Parts: sequence; C-alpha cells; structure tokens
Amino acid sequence: MITVIANLKGGTGKSTVTFNLAVWLSSMGREPLVVDLDPQRTLSDVAALRAEENVAAPIEVLSGAFPDVGLLEEAVEVLIDVGTADLDAFRRALAIADRVLIPVTPSQADIWSTQRFVQFLYKVTGGDAPESIAFINRADVNRAIPASDEAAAALTSLPGIRLISHRVSDRPVFRDSFSEGLAVFELEPRSKAATEFITLATALFGEKRSFGLRRPRTGRARAAAIAMQRQALADLYGNGGDEGQGGPADLADMDGQTSADAGQHWAGEPEQGAKRKKKHKGGKKQLKEHKAKHKGAGKKEKKAKAGKKAKKAKKNKKGKRR
Repeated sequence: MITVIANLKGGTGKSTVTFNLAVWLSSMGREPLVVDLDPQRTLSDVAALRAEENVAAPIEVLSGAFPDVGLLEEAVEVLIDVGTADLDAFRRALAIADRVLIPVTPSQADIWSTQRFVQFLYKVTGGDAPESIAFINRADVNRAIPASDEAAAALTSLPGIRLISHRVSDRPVFRDSFSEGLAVFELEPRSKAATEFITLATALFGEKRSFGLRRPRTGRARAAAIAMQRQALADLYGNGGDEGQGGPADLADMDGQTSADAGQHWAGEPEQGAKRKKKHKGGKKQLKEHKAKHKGAGKKEKKAKAGKKAKKAKKNKKGKRR
C-alpha cells in the first residue's frame, strides 16, 4: 500500500509523522519503503542521524528524483513524504497513492488549507481521488482549549475526507526524539505521547506485533508495557483488552508473543514478587523495632546540644563583663 503523507500547508508535522510511522512499521517486521520528496530533506536527515548513532532497525530513505513506480508497487508498505515546493513530485505522488494521510493542526488557516488540498487532490486525480484520511496533529494538551474540537468539527463537515478521532498532542518529546534520530515510543515508551502515536498507527495499519524495539529489562516493566499496549488497543477496538475475546489485544503482546507465551516468559514473576514482598515486610518490621528502641533519642540529643550552647553563651557573656 502506498501512503502519501501530505498537505498544502507547511508546518503540520508531515516529516515527523512519516518518520515515526516508518520506525513503527519496521519494529513490527513490516519493513517500509520510505520516500522523501520534500526538497527540505528533513526525513533524509533524521534517517542519516539514526544511522550514525547505530540505532537498531535503521530506516532506509529514497530521496532525490522520483523513484521508479514499479519499485513502489512491489513494496508491501510505502510511505511518501512530499511537500509543495516540488509541485511536479507532489502531483505524481498523489496520482499513484492508495491513500493520503493529512495531518492537520488545530487552526482556521489549516482548515482552509485542507479544504483547498482536497479540491486540489480531486483535480490532480481527475475526480478519482484515493482515500483521504485526516487527523488532528499537534493538538492542545489542555483539553479545556476548544481549538482542537473546533478543528475536528470543521473537518467532519468537509466532503471527500475521513476524519479519524485519534489525535496526537503537541508534546516536547516529539521534538526531542526526532532530534536524536529516535521515534517517540523509543525515547519514552511509556509516555502519553507514545500511547497516542501507537493508537494512531494501529488505526492506520492494524497491529500484529509489539511496537517496542527496546525490551523492558524487568518482568514488572514488561508487564506494565504490555498493559499499556492492551489499554491502547482496548480504547481503539472496544473489547476491553480482555483475553479470550479473539480481539487484537490477544495477539498484540510484546515481541510478537501471544498472551500465553508472554505469561510463560515471566511466569515466575508472581513467586519472585511474593518473596520480595516478604523480604520488604521483614525490613519494615526491623525498622519499626529500631524506631521504638530509639524513640525520642533525637529530641534528647537536640535538647542536650541546646543546653550546652546556652551554657557556652552564658560563660562568654560573663567573660565580656569582666
């Protein structure tokens, strides 16, 4: 499938979204073919940084001239980042797209731009436009600010596009991870930003395996990561993330394991947890006994020091009088 990430307006986060989607697909074992047709070459730069830092699962990016269409059609997943600076490449990418993903930031200018983009898309494709999917990107973190909801309502009324409800908020971690050549879920896998993006990617591409390239080092962290992923899937698919329902949550445990496999992997965790709990309980008992034994010792010591200080001050005062 050829997915083109595009919009007429700049600054909507197209390259950031494309990069994170590419890393997510790669981590799922669905190696994407990534094409950078934006003259700014932002996507190429971050891919080069990732390669320099020797990050696992490097992202191969084609840039420069428009690639051979046959090569694109042979790939399972193709992501194309394109800007309006090269209008010819922009038109050609839209013409071969199976679908167009439109990041929209919550502003009136972006709504107008999106409306014009949909008209442009229909004109370029001769009325046979591919599926056009819009989502709110860089949404306000503060839900009390109505801009994101107002933008969503306006997009819903636009003909020719499908608005999905999954939003990606404007969080600093997206900029921080991008500057390090990492996806947001690699830099902070348990952050709200990671959860939001994983939910978006799942809605767009479905899920078969875990998103995590870095495995949690402990059974407890592993369980937390799986629980977070289950919750994201539950919110998306509405099956509550319960096992045995045949839903995606049953197949989406860490590292491509089923729930049963994951359970075997850290089956000893409850027993180890009980031992740690018993140990901590013993430690608490010792601490309690220590406090009871030395109760008031600190106050007595402070009182003794205060008395010595007062005597010394009194002695010094008498010495000055003489």
